[in-house]
Amino acid sequence: TSIAQETDNNNQTPLSNTDEETMSSNIQQQLFGRFKISPSQIFHRTAHSFAMVNLRPLVPGHVLVCSNRITPLLSDLREDEYDDLWRTVRVVQKVLKQKYKCEAFNVSVQDGAGAGQSVSHTHVHILPRYVGDLERNDDIYVALDEWAPRDEMVKRQPKLDVPEDSERRDRTMEEMEEEALIYQTLIGEQSD
Repeated sequence: TSIAQETDNNNQTPLSNTDEETMSSNIQQQLFGRFKISPSQIFHRTAHSFAMVNLRPLVPGHVLVCSNRITPLLSDLREDEYDDLWRTVRVVQKVLKQKYKCEAFNVSVQDGAGAGQSVSHTHVHILPRYVGDLERNDDIYVALDEWAPRDEMVKRQPKLDVPEDSERRDRTMEEMEEEALIYQTLIGEQSD
């Protein structure tokens, strides 16, 4: 199955004339944050997203799905852009699963500089994974946190001290209910 067929099967938004014109100009010189991306690095495009191979993959098949519009946060995307981004992630996962015969994926967004985002452009990391491919499964998050497209951009911030699973304590039901209530209240206030 080709990517174009996958797109049709997943009801991706058809391109309007304006979108095609924008994409044509973007194909000439696509930006990923401040970096110029060659059209040959891009393997899939939609009305609002593009998928590209990674300059510094952490594992074979580690690719990026990016919004066409340069914006640092997922919450900055319009609804149509947001929906398109995640539909594109699903299309790309199907292709990677076919190519790499992987069992699973890490799908990761570092949403802002405080979350480790090294390029100020909304993008999703997709990493094919296999049972036992890393000694400690969570090491992939350490690698993602340290990922940067250029050596000079490698983060030099203090590491978050994450305890081993055996050292972590389960929260009480009351603690979790209290936190859930806070989020429910905030979501209710947003819809008012």
